[in-house]
Amino acid sequence: MTLLLGGGYFGFKVFEIELKARVAQPLLQYAWHKTIKTGEDQRPWRSFDGVPVLRLMIPRHEVDQIVLSGTSGQALAFGPAFHEESKLPGKGGATVLSSHRDSHGVYIRQLKKGDTIKLQDRFQQWHSYTIEDFYILNVKTDTISTTNTKEVLLIITCYPFNALTSGTPLRYVVSASQNLGNRS
Repeated sequence: MTLLLGGGYFGFKVFEIELKARVAQPLLQYAWHKTIKTGEDQRPWRSFDGVPVLRLMIPRHEVDQIVLSGTSGQALAFGPAFHEESKLPGKGGATVLSSHRDSHGVYIRQLKKGDTIKLQDRFQQWHSYTIEDFYILNVKTDTISTTNTKEVLLIITCYPFNALTSGTPLRYVVSASQNLGNRS
């Protein structure tokens, strides 16, 4: 019986992040819609350490997720996260998002050059980007500049995709440029 309970516990731990991400999305969607309606930051639940800041849509891959402020462990456990040292769309420069490769960011490995990514801001403006490139970054030796003069979107996840453990210094980066004139 002890082995069965122990096995169940460890089985749950394997799927815990994915489960959190799926269960939280309706609460995050509600908080996002309330943020848009009131113009004020809305926490999805009282003890949460972040707020929704963007809505991420990738039509070709049926992705529709709420992006959370900050890259704390709690924010990343529940959805994609916005790097606060980067710029929000429309502010000039790089918008940088991170996602877990094995839960809400599982779609990242299927992205292709030319795919469209859309971000909705709190003013209900849509910012459209086209994927131009992919690269691998080593966080121990490489940096990302967030002071670009043109609007770019970078989506980052852990790499390699098939790693059995997390914690490698490698990150997979999706680079997309803003489609000018495609704001609605």
